[in-house]
Amino acid sequence: MLGLGSRNEFNVEWQTVVITGGSDGMGKAVALQLSAKGANVVVVARTVSKLVTAVEEMKAKAANKFKQRFHYISADLTDPVECERVIAEVTTWNSGAVPDVVWCCAGFSRPGFFIDVPIQEHRQQMDTVYWTAANTAHATLRSWLEPVHPSAQMKTSRRHLIFTCSTLAFVPIAGYSPYSPAKAAIRSLSDTLNQEIEMYNGAYQRHRGAAPAADVKIHTVFPMGILSPGFDNEEKTKPELTKKLEEADKPQTPSEVAKVSISALERGEYLITTNFIGSLMKGTALGASPRNGIVGDTLLSCLSHLVFLQVIPELRSKTFTWGKKNGLPSANGTPAS
Repeated sequence: MLGLGSRNEFNVEWQTVVITGGSDGMGKAVALQLSAKGANVVVVARTVSKLVTAVEEMKAKAANKFKQRFHYISADLTDPVECERVIAEVTTWNSGAVPDVVWCCAGFSRPGFFIDVPIQEHRQQMDTVYWTAANTAHATLRSWLEPVHPSAQMKTSRRHLIFTCSTLAFVPIAGYSPYSPAKAAIRSLSDTLNQEIEMYNGAYQRHRGAAPAADVKIHTVFPMGILSPGFDNEEKTKPELTKKLEEADKPQTPSEVAKVSISALERGEYLITTNFIGSLMKGTALGASPRNGIVGDTLLSCLSHLVFLQVIPELRSKTFTWGKKNGLPSANGTPAS
């Protein structure tokens, strides 16, 4: 409980890590910090110029500048074929070995009230938030879980698939209707895979017959606001009511979020939050999700439910009062004149 003598459950030294959305924001911060821990890192995004910059910065941060390797791939991860290409290219670059860690950070938020945002943009949010993660996970797990005959099996380190979600998957806020459902879908996918993967892990441990080459662990990170170029763009369309409702959210820097997340992974946590308010939000919605710790998460859940007995009615009341005072919003979410 005090962390004395605990084992590092996420040792990335000399491991090959793929980070989608790795050219900016949280994804780039994760890439830099894992390079400083000795990982070989591949960043994936669309914009080549940003990817080139990220690779140069990773080289400067590397724990061993002469032995670590870095690479970038430009890809549109809303296309599942592109995700298959990314995993294949990384495997070739990695001397025929599949990556050890895949961390899904791609996506963006376009806030707005449900009926004010064109339905095509709702679909785009689902594509760029949920489907980039689901496509990447599908391509990754197909490569990791391919059966290997016992005669060809070699001892391989545990592999990690990490999703990046949002505390909006626990507690939705008015004005995020294009975005929060996609994050909730990622959380549900993560819980399902967390259970499903045990079938493959059981086959791996059995040591008889064909089985995957390594066991796999699933994780999901739930940040709140992150101070990044994406956050700046988000503010441009965010309704004034939404800003009022999330006043308690004090955005963190990408480096802070990455550091807290990596530390939690090293402790072996499954559902990871990056500050105390986020943990309270998680506590309200643990449901059937696996716990990081039975005692700690049970106490957290009890405290969260007591706190949110007041918070949820307050959010609804503030929203009602806002409408009563300001009337219907204009197209950009501000009160109509």
